[in-house]
Amino acid sequence: MRAFRRVWLAGAMSGIMRWLDMLAVALFVLEVTGSPFLVALALFLRMVPMFLFGAVAGAVAEKVNRRNMLIVAFLVVAAVYTILAWLSWNGTLQLWQLGMGVFLSGILWAMEFSVRRPIVADIAGLDRIGAAMGLESSTNNFTRMLGPLSGGFLFEFFGLPGTLILAVILLTSAALLLMTVPYESAPKTEVQPSIINTIIEGLQFVRSNRIISATLTVTVLLNIFGFSFVSMVPVIARENLGLSASPTGILASADGAGAFIGCLLIAFYANPRRFQQIFISGAIIYLCCVIAFSLSAIFELSFILMLAAGFGISGFTALQSALVISYTPPEMRSRLMGVVAMCIGVGPLGVLFVGLLATQVGASTAVFITAVMGFLAIIGCAFIWPEMRRIKPT
Repeated sequence: MRAFRRVWLAGAMSGIMRWLDMLAVALFVLEVTGSPFLVALALFLRMVPMFLFGAVAGAVAEKVNRRNMLIVAFLVVAAVYTILAWLSWNGTLQLWQLGMGVFLSGILWAMEFSVRRPIVADIAGLDRIGAAMGLESSTNNFTRMLGPLSGGFLFEFFGLPGTLILAVILLTSAALLLMTVPYESAPKTEVQPSIINTIIEGLQFVRSNRIISATLTVTVLLNIFGFSFVSMVPVIARENLGLSASPTGILASADGAGAFIGCLLIAFYANPRRFQQIFISGAIIYLCCVIAFSLSAIFELSFILMLAAGFGISGFTALQSALVISYTPPEMRSRLMGVVAMCIGVGPLGVLFVGLLATQVGASTAVFITAVMGFLAIIGCAFIWPEMRRIKPT
């Protein structure tokens, strides 16, 4: 379907921008300050809008046209990044200015997650939701591979201005592409609840469904104790492996490559009755690989472990949205995806924790400690919600 392809491609452009920008900002902050904590703080600023605005964006999206909401967001961030690119080119960019831009980009990330994915689900239809979310997640993970690769290359040869300019081009192109998509949100009821009540209803629905409760709990734990290690990859690459920007980009892209392969396999071959099993198993495999990565001092081994971690996490990323959307009525999907975004948004707590811990014990040890904590917590979830370990009955 033409509309699906265009929405999907807009998401791919946004994903490439996000991941290349994330690496480039971390490298810039590390180069300027040499502080692991400030590197973690940069990721914190990008992720915290997920918690602050994810549920709000999902609730607002049920009252306005989702497509138009995204178009405006893409163009606003593109305009801000144009200013940042100009300041960086002139050598007058301050860290606080970059931090504000990163925070705004995080707001777009929260909106894109809780607004664009329901558009994808609406266009694809519930009967193809597994394949659609698998393709969506495989694309996101492909951008996790391509983004750091291009970001590391651009940063090494063109500095921060090169990455910011490419981000502007990608965001503007995504907005223009969405303008060509004919899409109307679901019809509104005559009496609509307030945004606060909409969020509360979404949280109440979460409590009523054990599969969604388990999915969101694992999401919170993995974002606090697992994904926070991403902020330390540039630090570990420089301090433990002695890498420059380009090979750091190669290392950072490995988990995206593994996840891309895994998500494609899920999109075409995963049995819907095993979605819960694949979801929680992927989270456990990912954390095991992160633990091993934190102990590695060899680039080749670290690359393989990152690749394996990405393959493991593909089960989590591909089926997180599919599980939530599959168990949610169509009229509540945006608000539930907003709750998912809010759960992802607790990740900055883990980012700050690992950053502070790294200043005391080193980046590798900090990653090891947090990943072990996450592994034990998710094993506990598998026992609290045994339905996540079972095949879904027919």
